[in-house]
Amino acid sequence: SLAMLLLMERLSPNERAVYVLREVFAYPHAEIAEILDVTEAGSQQTYHRAKRHIADGRSRAEIDPAAARRVVEEFLAAAATGQTEPLLKLLTDDAISIGDGGGKVPARAKVVVGALEVAKFIRGLFKPSAGKRDMLGGRPAVYAAVVNGEAAALAVVDGRVVGVMSLEWTPEGISGVRNQVNPDKLDRITRRWTASDHGEPLLHAW
Repeated sequence: SLAMLLLMERLSPNERAVYVLREVFAYPHAEIAEILDVTEAGSQQTYHRAKRHIADGRSRAEIDPAAARRVVEEFLAAAATGQTEPLLKLLTDDAISIGDGGGKVPARAKVVVGALEVAKFIRGLFKPSAGKRDMLGGRPAVYAAVVNGEAAALAVVDGRVVGVMSLEWTPEGISGVRNQVNPDKLDRITRRWTASDHGEPLLHAW
């Protein structure tokens, strides 16, 4: 999942290698040690450290709708300025961004790492463009919501959710931005949004 990719990016290269070899391919630590030229005990320690880092990243309290709205409002206000500085104030130094277009809608699938790079990327996303409007079928209205326990900005065109930007919020700032624009994965959230009391949009993009 996108969330797991974000968490994996927080691991060191060695932690990632050990974690994938153990969790995905079920290699015993003796073989992992041989592959990575480390001791078996070192492989075990690295694996447990990687598991702890991933668990720490997952263990966050779900945000309530009022708090989510405040986070999204502040984020959209910063993004709408067209400048990186307001966004930098909201992002953690190690912030990450990733997207999923499913091969049907353009999206940045390669992870963007670091507050400055993420801020530049977000600034570009919010830059007005006729091409973006054409791609999504119109000018989207942006609403605040809670999606999978996280604050999220929902882009809606003609009653259809065309994009979800989930914001991984921490007390230090926004540490992750996940953009879901794959239409195959937006039907369920469109139904939920339609049935909910979503109020007025916070922004009309582009």
